Amino acid sequence: MASPVLDRTLAICDLLLGAAHADSFFRDEERERVRELLAELQGGEALPPEVEARIDAFTPEGFDVTRTASGFRADPLEERRKLLHLVSAIHEADEELDLDEDDYLRALAAALELPAEELGGLVLEFEVEELRESFAALKSVPPPIPPAARGAKPGPDTVDVELDE
Repeated sequence: MASPVLDRTLAICDLLLGAAHADSFFRDEERERVRELLAELQGGEALPPEVEARIDAFTPEGFDVTRTASGFRADPLEERRKLLHLVSAIHEADEELDLDEDDYLRALAAALELPAEELGGLVLEFEVEELRESFAALKSVPPPIPPAARGAKPGPDTVDVELDE
């Protein structure tokens, strides 16, 4: 049976890997950052074989951030805050901003029962739902009708498109 320390380390490993997979891409930079952060938590020592195996075997299918984070909910606020910041370091590893990564951090903060203000500076500062609604509205607008289909004669700035029915 694993020790409580190893169990928590594996849970942190899973939370970090969940963050790395949040945007549906798992890059080498993220894998290395997970290893670096876990090694720092181990005091700079080599990672235990169980942790290395977890990194190699992790798949995002079936991973549940809420269930995994539940083991940390009883920790003091400062410790939960540190965990959130630790996980946010993974999102910076690939040097890309992604709404799915922000969603993951928001889900983790909620699972850790952290106040919303703890996300300040960690996630993009705009209303994500408002943006999504705007994008959804843009997607639902039909493309413009070609001039030929409207009965207009094509001019020098138009393109005549044949529409198959």
